Amino acid sequence: MAQPRSVARDHAGAPPDGVALRRALADIAHALHRAEEGIGSVLSLTAAEGAADGLLAALVGSPVAASFSVLRWPQSLLPPLGGPDDLDAVAISLLPLADAPPDEARRDIALAAERGGGDLAGEAVRGLLGLPSLHPLWLGLDGTQRAAFQVEGLTAALLDLCFERPILSVVENAQWTRGLTVPLLDALSNAVEDARLCLLAIRSPVPRNRPGGWVPPGTARRVVLPEPIGGPADVGSANENEDGNEDDPRPHAALLGDLRRDRRPGRIEWMAHHAPLAGDWALACASARHAGRRAETDCRPADAARHYMDALAALDRLPETRRHAQRRIDVWAALARTRPSPDGGAITAAEKALALAEDLGDRPRIARALSLLATLRWAGGDLTAARRTGLRALRLWRESQSPGQQVQMLIKLGRGLTEEGRFRHADSVLRAAAALATRGETCRLHGPTALAPVCIAAHRARCRAELGDPEEALRLARAALAQAEDDGHAASRALACLHLGWAALTAQRYAMAVEPLKQAVAITETIRLHACQPLVLGALGYALVRTGALNDGASLLLGSREHARMLGIRRHEPQILIWIAEAALLSGQTEDAVRNARDAAEKAVAAGQLGDEAWARLALARGLADQRNITAARQSLDTATRIAAHRSMAPLLGLCTDFRRSVTSA
Repeated sequence: MAQPRSVARDHAGAPPDGVALRRALADIAHALHRAEEGIGSVLSLTAAEGAADGLLAALVGSPVAASFSVLRWPQSLLPPLGGPDDLDAVAISLLPLADAPPDEARRDIALAAERGGGDLAGEAVRGLLGLPSLHPLWLGLDGTQRAAFQVEGLTAALLDLCFERPILSVVENAQWTRGLTVPLLDALSNAVEDARLCLLAIRSPVPRNRPGGWVPPGTARRVVLPEPIGGPADVGSANENEDGNEDDPRPHAALLGDLRRDRRPGRIEWMAHHAPLAGDWALACASARHAGRRAETDCRPADAARHYMDALAALDRLPETRRHAQRRIDVWAALARTRPSPDGGAITAAEKALALAEDLGDRPRIARALSLLATLRWAGGDLTAARRTGLRALRLWRESQSPGQQVQMLIKLGRGLTEEGRFRHADSVLRAAAALATRGETCRLHGPTALAPVCIAAHRARCRAELGDPEEALRLARAALAQAEDDGHAASRALACLHLGWAALTAQRYAMAVEPLKQAVAITETIRLHACQPLVLGALGYALVRTGALNDGASLLLGSREHARMLGIRRHEPQILIWIAEAALLSGQTEDAVRNARDAAEKAVAAGQLGDEAWARLALARGLADQRNITAARQSLDTATRIAAHRSMAPLLGLCTDFRRSVTSA
């Protein structure tokens, strides 16, 4: 079957006048001269289609572009049926730059990505070009991480290749840019200033019905070709106007009939586009939801959110039935998954899904919405709300006898309780999760987190260490690491190494902590596991300080604090500040120790992390005692002792007892 064509007709329009064309060519020529000298830039050209074609023809044939490799990246309203899409098309476009036979060119492009972006960036481009994987960590990445490395790899390859010959990348119909091409262009525009690369984005001046597309940065030079005589080109037809309303939907209905018989995956997006134009709202809803799920799977959250919004619009045209109400709940939950967390409307969408599910009395959907809300609230640092929401969800999952869902919820609760410092309760919850989980079960949490058995054992190791059972803690952490290595899941290995090191630190076995923490740092840096990096760096820094490498350790500790603040990971800040305060005490920097310990205590109180507050109060008491402020030191020590006793934190309680003797004798 031939690829379906949209019924909207393309009208070229008249070319711009010669003066405007020469002015635009002069602007682009100036940018190319600078790019040839190593000062790249982004240009944003607004032009009707015919005018843009004429300008490109003149530009490519001009002497100023003769030394440039020209890459043309045409964007389209709908994905090509049967052809490469998004980053695959970009990767293929790079092959002529290698000036070699096809197989050798593929290897050369992948090597360029590896040189500029590292091993996994090279692996990502190898995959896009159809080459087999070589790096063992690549198989242990999840989809989101792979997508990030694909963007990074293509960016690195382009920046490496433009050393040999300057490159002009032309993004045609930038208003239709979708998928992972958007973050790729963002990455290139951020790096272009120091490269022999010119990025030319061409947009139509006519507003389109669908929002989105790539928007060049504010620093981009703007070039506008005037509209042709007679006004803007007519991009619509007699059957379609800019509001998407149809005077005659029959051509779309006929095209939908062809698409139903097509088996190529891209047909779903085509159906999602044409079904509302044909007035088939049931099909519009179904295909938009399907397209949204495909986009989620392919790690294209912006595309997924757009499709889900289209599904909601289609549901507005359908009769109010229980089944349609359930679909509306599911779509709002999907929107919560695809919007940035915790900001960007994710919590609002999840709360909408919950309210609709409660109105409908649909208990499974209430439980799913609560589970999603608990995850989002945990990610936002609201541990108390996350715990309450999670407990509600858990009760519903137990009533429905859903063991898989119970495992996920128990892990989320156990993780949150651990961060709150409720170690005994957390250990009990995690043991319940272990009893339900099966070996190899991949109960993923929010984002690239660990496999269920690894997550359970790792967090239990933290609990047992804080509760004064170091041997069991180390056994659990080693079991978690063995499971992670057996499954080959990179994020699981990082989590297990972190908790093995952390358990050793809590048991004051500092030398034992160094090696697993070094492994955790290496993995998180290699796979760009940003959520874990601050804590991992801080733990290694503290272990190094405790084993005598004061300067190296202090540098890592300060870097981890800045990294946590930059990423907005508030949950990790108190623990990192505690390690910094204790390192300052060891090096005699009493004032720094007091300031950081007090900051840690205040942040821990605000976040409801009482375990961290207790450790911070002990560090503060030590600093105050060094300053001869004995009264304040005893008050801080009393608080640390009270929390430690209440939360059964045996190692901390022992340290408080020992320190009290020294304060009393003073």
